[in-house]
Amino acid sequence: MSKLMPGKSPGRDNIHPEFVIHQNTTTSGWLCAFYTSCYQRLKLPKTWRRASVIALPKPNKPAEDPKSYRPISLLCVPFKILERMIHSRIEPVVDSQLPREQAGFHRGRSTADQVTLLCQDIEDSFQNNEKAGVVYLDLTAAYDT
Repeated sequence: MSKLMPGKSPGRDNIHPEFVIHQNTTTSGWLCAFYTSCYQRLKLPKTWRRASVIALPKPNKPAEDPKSYRPISLLCVPFKILERMIHSRIEPVVDSQLPREQAGFHRGRSTADQVTLLCQDIEDSFQNNEKAGVVYLDLTAAYDT
């Protein structure tokens, strides 16, 4: 809860981050019990499963062009907290299972790691008198609807 940023917009439940940041032990205990109940029943409140989507204008873009906006999903603050709790528990397990070639969605990895691995693979192929090939895919608009 200490990572919540005050001043952020609430989700559909209209619970602001400040409410959780400035909570007392009673509220904290209730929230913990509620999360435990969700875990045991494997069920989340319907409100948490729906985001409010708003369009934010991109800087220095014409307001009349729909491409000048980026969508932002506003999620419920208690859901964000639960999501972070789950993430902190599964991330170490998932990270240990990812192959070295996987850089996306892997904390501490970047495009530079991918370039380094590619160069190493090319060098290894050259040293072993083998062929090396690369395929580049542009997925920029692959999921636009």
